[in-house]
Amino acid sequence: MVDCFDRIAVQMTEIALEPVKELRTRSLLSAVTIRTPSGGRRYHITIAKLFPAGERSAPVYTWSITEIDGQGREVADGITATCAETVHYGDPEDAYWAATDALAQATRALR
Repeated sequence: MVDCFDRIAVQMTEIALEPVKELRTRSLLSAVTIRTPSGGRRYHITIAKLFPAGERSAPVYTWSITEIDGQGREVADGITATCAETVHYGDPEDAYWAATDALAQATRALR
């Protein structure tokens, strides 16, 4: 049985992922950035839509991460990460979850 806290967490995740899902359905949207907290620190996770085989082909998605301060400015010595140029995802949500996995690994390394 899922308790109330779990349901709220699932609903908040769905709300946060709405812009990422829109990358798939809105042709004019080329990238979205989500501000996410993690252990008291803040990050921008950007998911970008690419067309490496041309506009008539299906898009692929990639990600990048930048640590930010409370005003949304990049932290000089903060965590930054980018998806490898050769790695692409067929779905924007897959790219988002790969970015969150990379962020989790980077923050674990700080401990």
